[in-house]
Amino acid sequence: MNGDGEMGGAAAEDWRELCALDDLSDDGTGRSFELGSLFVAAFRVGAEVHVIADACPHAGASLGQGVLSRGEVTCPAHALHFDLCTGHSSDGEGEQVRVWPVRVTRGRVFVQARAAAN
Repeated sequence: MNGDGEMGGAAAEDWRELCALDDLSDDGTGRSFELGSLFVAAFRVGAEVHVIADACPHAGASLGQGVLSRGEVTCPAHALHFDLCTGHSSDGEGEQVRVWPVRVTRGRVFVQARAAAN
C-alpha cells in the first residue's frame, strides 16, 4: 500500500478485490463469496475483516452461514468452532480451515491473491 492508502505497483497485482466493506455486516453474521475458483467466507469484526475457506472440513457446510462469536465462527451443520485469525478449531477435533490475508482500502476489501492461489 502506498502512502495515500492505495495499493500500487507490483503489490496491486497480488491483491484481488472481494467486496465493499459495507457489504459485510458487523452483526455476527458472515457472507460467502466466490474468489476465482475458491469459495471463501468473510466476516466483519468492527473495522477488521477476516476471510476463511467457506467449507467446513468436517462435512463441507458453508461457514459463511455460521454464527460469529468472540472471534470464532460456528459451523451451522455440526457446531464446530473455527478461529477467524488462525483457522484452527477450538473443539479439539484437529480440524482447520484456510485463512487469507486481508486489507481494507478506501472502503473496499481485498484478499491476497497469491495466497489465495496456493
